[in-house]
Amino acid sequence: MMVYSILKSVLLPPGILILLLTAAFFLVRGVLGRLLIFVAVTILTLMLLLPVGTLLMEPLETYPALGGPGTPIPPAAQAIVILSAGRVTDAPEYGGDTLDDASLRRVRYGATLARTTGLPIYVSGGHLPDEPQSMGVLMADLLRTDYGIAVAAIESESRTSWENAAYTAQLLKRDGMTHILLVSDAWHLPRAVDAFAGTGLTVTPAPTGFVHRPGWRAELTYRDWLPSARAFLLSYYAIHEHVGRVWYQIRTWIQGPPRVSERSPSVASQTNFLEMFTA
Repeated sequence: MMVYSILKSVLLPPGILILLLTAAFFLVRGVLGRLLIFVAVTILTLMLLLPVGTLLMEPLETYPALGGPGTPIPPAAQAIVILSAGRVTDAPEYGGDTLDDASLRRVRYGATLARTTGLPIYVSGGHLPDEPQSMGVLMADLLRTDYGIAVAAIESESRTSWENAAYTAQLLKRDGMTHILLVSDAWHLPRAVDAFAGTGLTVTPAPTGFVHRPGWRAELTYRDWLPSARAFLLSYYAIHEHVGRVWYQIRTWIQGPPRVSERSPSVASQTNFLEMFTA
């Protein structure tokens, strides 16, 4: 079984790419060419290893799960905000766009929190010009149809975590909400919490989708050291998030905290639950 796992991992993508690049290293002539291939092989190999991806994620997942002995749900919380991730475009089984796995994971946990606390839900997520529905509308539809939960308001203009904070804060302040439970993936929350807190809100992180857990190093097996597409995706998201945190810090120094830009609609034009379903 071990030999089979190793052969499958090495001979199928992405492992085969490492073999091909290694072969190219010995075939190419010139120091610069070999150096570039060596760097590419090294970076690719590291990003394809699950321990590396998990190690990159670990410093991002600083907030523990809510509801534990040391992290009770604060009684002062007034609302739940769920941030969108991505979508599946033109899913034939659903007859149109739907939520991807990450968005579904966040919506599911937000629904769990809503049932536990009775707090209203706000969803946040916009869309690109060629996309017919915003992520906020897709999340609200799923919460209503699959979980029987009506959202309090939909923020449907944001395209980034920065805009999530700026636009959603307008809706929350309009409704007198100052303390929120913020739902997103554990690795994404440090950047998102900073952005929302910058708008003046009190933010309690509500993480889901944890990548690492205490003692994960002791549980590693040989399979974890084989190249995999899942590990590459973890590494990519971790690197993206580390760079994003640096950029948001620089942006805060230059521009100040997130705020509604000129292209954003007024608070009155934001779509809320009653407007969407009674139009």
